[in-house]
Amino acid sequence: MLENIGKILFVDDKYDDAMKQAITALIEKGMPVQYWNSKGEFPKTIRDVRVVVLDLDLEDIGERTAGDEYYLPAVEALHKIPGAFIVVIMAQDFNDDDPSKLMSYYEEQYKAPLCGFVAKEGLSKSQELEDPSRLEKLIETSIQENKIFSLILLWEAIADYARDRALSDLVSKELENTILALIKSLCIPLGEEAAARELVAIMMRLVSRRTHEIEKYSELGDLIKELNAKLIEEGKEYPGDRDLSLYSRLMFYKPDDAEGIWTGDVYEVEESSKHEKYAIVLTGNCDFAQGKATRALVCFGFPINEVLFSDPEYPPYKTDPAVIKCLGNGMKVENMKEYMKNRYLKGKSLPSKFHAIWNFRDEAGACGICFDLSNVRSTEIENVKKWKRVSRLDSPFVEELLEKYGHLVSRIGTLAINLSPDQLRDSLDLLKEKEKKKKNQK
Repeated sequence: MLENIGKILFVDDKYDDAMKQAITALIEKGMPVQYWNSKGEFPKTIRDVRVVVLDLDLEDIGERTAGDEYYLPAVEALHKIPGAFIVVIMAQDFNDDDPSKLMSYYEEQYKAPLCGFVAKEGLSKSQELEDPSRLEKLIETSIQENKIFSLILLWEAIADYARDRALSDLVSKELENTILALIKSLCIPLGEEAAARELVAIMMRLVSRRTHEIEKYSELGDLIKELNAKLIEEGKEYPGDRDLSLYSRLMFYKPDDAEGIWTGDVYEVEESSKHEKYAIVLTGNCDFAQGKATRALVCFGFPINEVLFSDPEYPPYKTDPAVIKCLGNGMKVENMKEYMKNRYLKGKSLPSKFHAIWNFRDEAGACGICFDLSNVRSTEIENVKKWKRVSRLDSPFVEELLEKYGHLVSRIGTLAINLSPDQLRDSLDLLKEKEKKKKNQK
């Protein structure tokens, strides 16, 4: 398991004998180790930290002070370390309740959970001096006990292996000529501004091709099966808040404010319609990348919210043919709640011009957005920039939306004759039934 970990970071205000011995023992096993004295800003040279070996007395007070404030220096140091990691405490006077108290104090100080885990067991520096292998065993046990963290480390090991293989493919003869050729192939059609973005995307595709070749891939599959079986057995409510929060992060992300307009950008808008609250950019990336676009194709949408089903001005009551038909048959808006829930919340037979996107979050909370693909307008980019960008729909969900829009606007009408004899007879019977209803209504 330890061959999968990233860097092991020792955080201590002084480089003492216990730490020297522990670091030497890990290095002799081929494990990457770094050191930080916890002072000032976190060093930019330290990356990929997956295990933090943490001293608690980072101010070199020498004695344990009363109260949870004792953990403050350690908590402040942990807050500066990026990434996900397991914390193993190795302190001069380690107590068994230090791990739980450290975690609680961190959450109290920053009103958020630690981006990682604190090992339930730790050790004193005297214990490490007595047995240099003790820390290694403790790290390994902590990882094995945490299946989620084990999954993260396995994924990272697969990505590292795939990255090495991808670079081997790319640098077939000479690094300089290979990279220059790739850059040239990007800059000519896309322009210099978009070349960096596309280069990163290409490199990631090369990496993804190689991920299945490593033996750890099957190990990751086994671990996923184990975790999935556990979830099914526990029978927890699904989806929970954490599930929806994760799905939101997978589907959407917030681009940097300085970044220009891009395909999939979602804006809050104030239009003439009461509920027409959102707009998404449909114009292709290449137009923005080459700086050719002065206008953007945007599609407008409305929130999918059960509370709004009782509002007669809710867009589907004016634009959804099936809903309009129900109203035309005498059903009142106040009696449409169950029908609307089945159609919009359960997604049963939405009209082809509507595309629902869920797990969207803004300042008001979480909701779904229903984009009306027939409500698309060409708008000056400068006017779009005046709107508030709240998110960006990521791949492949944005491509799914574009594909549906393309199909809708370019669909070909054909005679209803490409049918089996049974289907043709049924279509005639349906036509007769419609004509009969019309006569009865007269």
